[in-house]
Amino acid sequence: MSGPTRPPPSRHGPVAQLLIALSPLSLILLSYVLGDWIDGTIDVGGEGSQVNRLGFGLSQAGVAAAEQRVLGVVPSVWLQEHLAGGGAHWWDAVASLVYVTHFVSIPLLTLLVWFRLHDRYRAWLAAVLTFTAVGVAGYVVYPASPPWLAAQDGLIGPVDRISGLGWHYLHLVDVGEFFGSSQSRSNQIAAMPSLHAGSAMLVALFLWPVAPRLWRAVLAGYVLLMALTLVYTGEHYVLDVLGGWVTALLAAAAGALSGGRRRLAVEDPDPAAAEHERAAAPASGRGT
Repeated sequence: MSGPTRPPPSRHGPVAQLLIALSPLSLILLSYVLGDWIDGTIDVGGEGSQVNRLGFGLSQAGVAAAEQRVLGVVPSVWLQEHLAGGGAHWWDAVASLVYVTHFVSIPLLTLLVWFRLHDRYRAWLAAVLTFTAVGVAGYVVYPASPPWLAAQDGLIGPVDRISGLGWHYLHLVDVGEFFGSSQSRSNQIAAMPSLHAGSAMLVALFLWPVAPRLWRAVLAGYVLLMALTLVYTGEHYVLDVLGGWVTALLAAAAGALSGGRRRLAVEDPDPAAAEHERAAAPASGRGT
């Protein structure tokens, strides 16, 4: 395993480098905007059009029916029946905190790779942009109601959208209202695959080769906790989560094929040692 690698010397200061590192992520935002525009013709209230601009129709309970056949229950319904109700609990606070990490995990890892694992920056960009493209294509081709919306339409048992409930437990009601307002303006049917679940898996997959054993346990726990959070809070079905994981695996493969993994393997893990060896080489040559 190689150690940290920093970006090559640059005339740009740290702020400029930060902006350079994050600039490719603007393509993610553009992809989301395009996906939302394509699905924007679908009326989630059920009274208007149920077809998006590319002609793909809304699946309102297809995923729920598959889970019912395979598992015998709809996990979101079962979890809320047993864990939700009676106000906010500590596990709701954990769920809200885990849920919100989705919005910072990709930018933070991008900065980490740029400043500490720079030789893998190209591989990371290939992975995250592939992940976004495949994910957005998924919810454009298969627009689907999440559990909370299907329950709202009476298609499955009771499920509330409670990903923001934990902010009440933490006495951060304004934070909860901010995220709730943001959710209401986002694409309500961007469910399959779950990009929340997929991004957690992508972060874990990318950091796994360079993570110590303890941090690997943390990464694995994060992936599972995000999955449980999404299902419990009514944001996604289990099958949505699995779809997100598959999307992350495809993206990680794209990153590996970009050449970043190969360069990581062949570069000297200790630049100082490499410089010392290069300086010593002529001296040893003169002595023969």
